Amino acid sequence: MSLTDFLVRKFLGLDRASQPARQAGGPADVPGHPAGEPAAEPCRPDAEPGHSPGEPDIAITDFGGRAKVAFLEAWVSIIGNIGLSVLKFALGLALNSIALTADAVHTASDVITSVIVLVGFRAAQVPADEEHPYGHGRIEPIATLIIAILLVVVGFEFLTSSIGRVVHGALVQGSVSIAAILAATAVFKEWMARFSVALGKMIQAPALIADAWHHRTDAIATVMVAVAMVGTALGYHEIDAILGIGVSLLIMYTGYSLGRSSASTLIGERPSQSFVDEVSRLAGSVKGVKSLHKVTVHDYGVGRKVLSLHIQVDESLSVSKSHEIAHKVEQEIARNLHASVTVHVEPAPGSTSGSL
Repeated sequence: MSLTDFLVRKFLGLDRASQPARQAGGPADVPGHPAGEPAAEPCRPDAEPGHSPGEPDIAITDFGGRAKVAFLEAWVSIIGNIGLSVLKFALGLALNSIALTADAVHTASDVITSVIVLVGFRAAQVPADEEHPYGHGRIEPIATLIIAILLVVVGFEFLTSSIGRVVHGALVQGSVSIAAILAATAVFKEWMARFSVALGKMIQAPALIADAWHHRTDAIATVMVAVAMVGTALGYHEIDAILGIGVSLLIMYTGYSLGRSSASTLIGERPSQSFVDEVSRLAGSVKGVKSLHKVTVHDYGVGRKVLSLHIQVDESLSVSKSHEIAHKVEQEIARNLHASVTVHVEPAPGSTSGSL
């Protein structure tokens, strides 16, 4: 049993046996994409931060369970990052290292993003009302977008500071022992990234995946700072500012990637071909369906997908029989893809096989 699985089961009181097992290509595989979509692309950025050995194989879709898991991820991140940021900031000031100070602020920004996850996730669980009939699930990508903007701003600030040090120079103290300490913190941050992505996949939460990427970039940045510490200890003082530029660019690129993905979700994305194929398979399994087209999906968060499509049936069928077929299609898709489905019926040209 993985540590992630243990924490979810023991500390949150979730019964593993009562949760549906995750299936390959199922909803737990692709946070932020239509539930049940097979073999879709992973959550953006282009690859997930990683998979822990023994990664949990449970998918939690009820609002209460999802909230508990999200809060666990957020609080683990908050507590861990407060300790790491204080340590890095103290060392950065003592050694006059812009790279280490930037890394400390980057780690501190992880605390802010985790708070945003807490607030955003709680708001996303508010039930639907008259003004928001499909619920508040899109608050999650909004929270992710805020995280992305913060990353870009923080990265730009340290980019300008690092360039200034390259131009004007600065005396930096290096330390191999501190580099070893930083390497250990990078390992811990990598674990946090894997922990967050495992929970994010478990509850299909892009905001948690975004938080995981924040942890991953912090781990990479910390490794770069550790290299700078060794370099300055050997007399290469300019390496601190140069790697500070590298850390800044990494932070900004991560923010850009997450922001682009979140904005695309909010604007509305076309369904993937694999999802359309699955809809076609389910609709085609209903007797009387000749073909289908115009598949449209609106994503309002986990469990709040609204799907519409057009099916063609034999033109000689009665209205009541056509309606019956459409209703069966709606039930079949809703049961398998966990979506609200509306089916429009059209006559299939040239079909005169008679009533079924």
